This record gives sequence, C-alpha cells and structure tokens, in this order.
Amino acid sequence: MSSVLPIVELRNARLSKVEKLREKGINAYPSRSHRTHYTKEIVNNFDAFEGQTVTVAGRLMAFRDFGKLSFGPIQDQTGRIQLYLRQDTLTSEQGAIAYEDLHLLDVGDFIEATGKVTKTQRGEISVAPVIVRILTKSLRPLPDKWAGLKDREAILRRRYLDTTFSPEHKEVFEKVGQMLFAIRRFLYERGFIEFQTPIIQPQYGGGTAKPFLTHVNALDTDMFLAISHELYLKRLIAAGYDKVFTIGRYFRNEGIDRSHHPEFSMIETMTAYENYEYNMDLIEAMFRYIAETVFAKTLFEVRGHKIDFGEKWKRISMADAVQEVTGLDFRDCQSVDEANDKLISLGVNEPQATIGLAIAKAFEAKVEETLINPTFIYGHPLDISPLAKPMDDNPNFVERFEIFIAGMECGDNWSEQNDPVALLERWQSAINVEELDEEKFHPLDYDFIEMLEHGMPPTTGIGPGIERMAMIFTGEEDIYNIIFFPMMKPVLSQANAAIFGIDELPRFGFKEDVLLAQEEFESLLAAGVLQPESAAINLRLHLRLWEKPTTEGNWKATGYLEASGFLKNKRLKISGYSAEAKEKLNKAEALKAYKQFAIQNFIVKVKEKFSDCKVRFEED
Repeated sequence: MSSVLPIVELRNARLSKVEKLREKGINAYPSRSHRTHYTKEIVNNFDAFEGQTVTVAGRLMAFRDFGKLSFGPIQDQTGRIQLYLRQDTLTSEQGAIAYEDLHLLDVGDFIEATGKVTKTQRGEISVAPVIVRILTKSLRPLPDKWAGLKDREAILRRRYLDTTFSPEHKEVFEKVGQMLFAIRRFLYERGFIEFQTPIIQPQYGGGTAKPFLTHVNALDTDMFLAISHELYLKRLIAAGYDKVFTIGRYFRNEGIDRSHHPEFSMIETMTAYENYEYNMDLIEAMFRYIAETVFAKTLFEVRGHKIDFGEKWKRISMADAVQEVTGLDFRDCQSVDEANDKLISLGVNEPQATIGLAIAKAFEAKVEETLINPTFIYGHPLDISPLAKPMDDNPNFVERFEIFIAGMECGDNWSEQNDPVALLERWQSAINVEELDEEKFHPLDYDFIEMLEHGMPPTTGIGPGIERMAMIFTGEEDIYNIIFFPMMKPVLSQANAAIFGIDELPRFGFKEDVLLAQEEFESLLAAGVLQPESAAINLRLHLRLWEKPTTEGNWKATGYLEASGFLKNKRLKISGYSAEAKEKLNKAEALKAYKQFAIQNFIVKVKEKFSDCKVRFEED
C-alpha cells in the first residue's frame, strides 16, 4: 500500500538526504543554535543593522536557485527575512552546508544563517550568509505553499502547520497568554494570593457537571478530575487567607460544541468579609483592565455588536429585567398557577413548579438575548440557587449575579453560604436519587461541611472562564479557535500506518477510526487498494458550520464522512471536503450546499466504483 502513497516516497527521499549529510560530517539534528537576533528586530531596524553580522534561525519557507545565486526566506516566531546566498561567499567550514550541497536542504527544514545584513537590488532586506547550518531536517513536506491547510480537521489536529503557513493565526493564542498574565497582575495588585488546588479530587463539587472518573493506583481509590476548585478555595479562606485565587484546569464530561469544551480554564477567586456586590466591581474592573492592557482599547465587536468595556455596566435584578422587557411583574403572583398563566401570555407553554422557576423561565425565554451591553443580572430566585445566601430584604431571592454580554451568559457568582446547618439542609433537599445520573447536583462533601462547622467568614467569589473571555475580546465565535490543542478522537492515518509499518491498529486509543485525507482516499480508491470487505457500505455525513460569516456575509460549511465496510471492525474517516457558499446564505442553506457538494464529490464516486455493493447513506 505504501507504494501508492506519495508521502512515503517523499519521506524516504528526505531520509536519504539525512544520510548524505552525515557522510559529509554534518549533524542534521544538533542540540543548539547560535542565533543572535530575531528577524523582526532586524527588519524593523534595518538602518541600525545594515552591514552588521548577525545569526538568524528559523524554518526555511521557500527556496529559489539561480545558479550562483539562491534565495530563501526563513521564518521565526517574529516574522520572516530573506537569505541571499552567493556561491562565492558561502563557506563550507566544519558542520556547515557548502553551496553545492544546498540541494540537501528542503523547504520546511530549520536552519541557521550567519552573515551581514544587506538589501538586494530589488530592495528586499536580507541576510547574506557566509555560514549556513542545518538545525533540524524535516522528513515530511509542508502543505502546498499557496493553499496551506484548508480542511478544518487537519487544522485542529496539526495546528503547528496552520500557524506556520498563517502566522497571523498565532495572535489569538498569544493574546490568551497575555490575558492570563494580565489577570494575575490585576489580582496581585489587589492583594490576592495564587494557590494551586488539586485537579485530581476524592470528591467532585462546586458545580453540577458530570465529572471524569480516574483511578489512583497507589491508593487503590477512584477519584475525579476537577469540575471546580471552589471548595478548596473556601478551605483557604477558613485557613486565614482573605483573598485567594487559582487559574486552574476544569474537566466536565459533557457536550462539545462551538462554545463548550470538556477541558477548559477558569479564574476562581474567593474574598473574605465581602459579598456579591464586591465581585460586581471586581469583575467589571478586570474586564476593563484586560481590554486596556492586553488589547489597548475598550471598544470591541462581539457577535456583531459594538461593546465598550470602558463604560459602566448595567445592574438590574432578574425580576426587574423581566418586568422591563415583558411588562409583567411575577413578584405580584399569589400562586404558581398565576405565574404559569403569565408565562403562557408570553408564549412560553412550559408550566413551572414554583413562582421562582417561572421568573427564571421568563428571563431565559424573553430577556437573555436582549442583554447586549455588559449587564449584571442579580437577585436570582432561591429555587434555582439553593447554595447561595438569601437576600436580607427578601429571602425568596439570593445574593447572586450573572454576567451577560452580547446576549451571552459569561459568568455566575454569588455570596457563599457559610451557615453549615442551612447548607447541609439545602444540599440534602436538592438530591433526587432518580436524577443522579443526570448530574443535576453534586454529591454531599461532608469534609467540606466539617470545615464550615469550624467557621468561615462571609465570603464571595467569581469564576469567569478564560476561553469564553478570550472569545469575547478576540471576536471569535468558535471555542476551538481559542484552544490550541482541542480534544479530538484519536485516529491513525493510513499514511502513518504505512510509514510506521503498522498492520494492526493498537488496542489503546485507536479503537475504530482510520483517518484519510480526501486525496489519500481518492488515491487508494483509484488504485484499487481500498475494497469492500462486506456486501454493504455505510456512509454517514457529518456536517458542521465551523466558520463564522465572512465580511461578505457568506457561511462556510465543513465536515467529514464516515465509511464502514472497507476495513474489518474499523471505520474510515475521510476529511478534507468543504464547500463555501458563493451567495449570501443562512446556516441551513450553507449546510444544504455542503451536503450537495459532498454527495457529488464523494458518495456518487463510491456508488459508481462499487455498484455491486449496497451503499447506504445517512447524515447526522
């Protein structure tokens, strides 16, 4: 099979170059570079560097040979600079590449060049090397230099290639790192102390999410990956620390979509001797601080709306917000039937069990999407907030607030319940054994209750998600564009199976899927290598709108196809198919266009190739 895969031949050719370099006494993988400057520094300050000798290093992105002259840009973290290579000046000292041996280099190799900074006749800032050393030999070719990576799955699995061809894509990840630094500085300046809290926990708590289960062999005990660090931060408050925080990793074994990921980051704080109103001020100031220090502006576009984080945030109770939008005050209701009648008048035909739940339902159905500018919604019904402190003036509502920006919920915070008897009572009343598997509550943590019985002062905390916050500031609407290493099902490509001589997929990690790029699949299909192993081929089309609308208003649909029936007990995943709407289409129309594209370019081909088989087609 490997003979029909071009990648195998290309890799073998590069391996032979490694051997030729070794024969010349050149190590293709030295342990260090002697770089003195980054490319951006030189390009931005050419007048200061002209004529000076520098050493630059980076990935070779192209190569043009004109006989006694050659040109090749190299790219480092900061940018690119051209190498202006001349036969009469390039030396071949020990460990260096002679001019006649430049053919042993390939686009994608990491190299180092030492020479003077100059300009070519065309005025391009360059380094004219006298010494070129190889730092790392690339065994696989980079994608097409003009097309780069277009397939969504290829980008997510090989982000390192995407950022190589599209360095501008690195910026969003750099901004996330800068945000983390800014958040820490913001909290340090206000007297907070950072703590590392456990990720592997004997009892998950602090939320109502479904946890990941693990096992600690040394203790022969099942434990959980953290869904929250809240209960540990409260223990620190009881230990005598007044302001604490953690920037931790969180794991919730739930769905994956454009705004949710099973593993994510969050800032959690706890502050003693304050209530939820303190946190409104804190988080508003934090957002403004990040906007000004990381992005040097306060005006952002979020989900198509202009949001100014320099302005004062609106603060309104949930019941008042419902009344403001609908004209109905649910607090006047004398019975749950009256509250449900008001819901029906709003077109919400979902009866609720209590007046408080009816308020929350009306808010969700009619108010959330209207909250465009940053808004604090506070005073939630006790019915939906059993673990928060009741308000002094009305115990039917609690000291809790949520943040809404551009119609999107962006954080949930409250004054912590520190009455151990009241908390235990509410905790126990919230448990319904029939709903245990639905993770609508977290189990009782008696160790935590014991801590509360020793005493914890009035306490409040915040917990905004890093990725959600980054989406707001960068304008990204897909969380996968914020996470450099998104969670994906492990697959083994047919190319890698051929290269590494794998006949049987490993038991662990690769249970079902073999990944093929579109070109690989069509190559194997045409060569007759892929043949059905059963009388039926099942095809399943997976569609997704990963890309937000372009400036012209178009949607781009992407997806992949699953095929079973070719490999015994394994599915093929064929990626690389995409279709961009040429007209201004809505989401449904764009998905329909993709479906038609995939059927014409894949499913029809399979049916024609294997007319003897029964080909079944479905879509998710």
